[in-house]
Amino acid sequence: MEKWQIRKIVERALEEDLPYEDLTTEFLIPSNLYGKAFFIAKESLVVCGKELVEEVFKLIDSEVTLHWSVKEGEEVVPQTKLGFVEGKVKSILKGERVALNFFQHLSGIATYVRNLVKKLGNTSVVLDTRKTLPGLKLLQKYAVRVGGGQNHRFSLSDGILIKDNHIKALGGISKILEKLEKENFPHYLKIEIEVKSLEELELILDSKVSVDVILLDNFSTTELKKAVEMVKKKRPSLKLEASGGIKLENIENYSNLTLDYLSSGAITHSVRAVDISLKLQEVFLNLV
Repeated sequence: MEKWQIRKIVERALEEDLPYEDLTTEFLIPSNLYGKAFFIAKESLVVCGKELVEEVFKLIDSEVTLHWSVKEGEEVVPQTKLGFVEGKVKSILKGERVALNFFQHLSGIATYVRNLVKKLGNTSVVLDTRKTLPGLKLLQKYAVRVGGGQNHRFSLSDGILIKDNHIKALGGISKILEKLEKENFPHYLKIEIEVKSLEELELILDSKVSVDVILLDNFSTTELKKAVEMVKKKRPSLKLEASGGIKLENIENYSNLTLDYLSSGAITHSVRAVDISLKLQEVFLNLV
């Protein structure tokens, strides 16, 4: 991620949470009260989002300092102190919730993906989807990479992915193939087509259309095995991606299918934020 992208996202988050002043902190906390706080993992997790946390406090108060005890992408156990924040207590309290929101959410995604990759083994690449929270796509896809997955398209401008509604709109897979035969796409664009059945897959394999990836949507494991066999016989260079309900609970079902990719919307749209807290360790009045 670029620094300017991080800053833009954090600025928007702070505008939501701190449009004017933190009324509670302003009323209660003296301006000359300084302190030190620490981030602590309350469960096993993969650390992700340190730059976001740093940017939150930098925008609130450039004199606040952070000292990390862990690396980005590191796996930690419960009760690990992740890092320390030092500065005015007012500034620490103002940034606490926004910093934790980013830290917990991104670490949650990275943790889930890391566990997914471990259970799957090295048989397929785990991909994300565009099922992301509006405005947070960049961060969520970054967290997927930290967890050990890879990114699918960032946007609709990043490639040609022909899905069920495109096929429905044009009257079926045969009509799609006819149209593809007539089009001259730029050589650098990959073409991926979603199929719902082995019959649709066979139509593509028997056509003259040059396709890079086939997306096997909601296929059973039996159908996936058959699809792999069909592709090996007719177009061995064709890549296969499976999607549809893929998550931690069933990922092992896909470990022996020799698929190239497994895409999962759950890794961004349904992941639970991990439990990280920020605790004040010490405070003191600066009388200078």
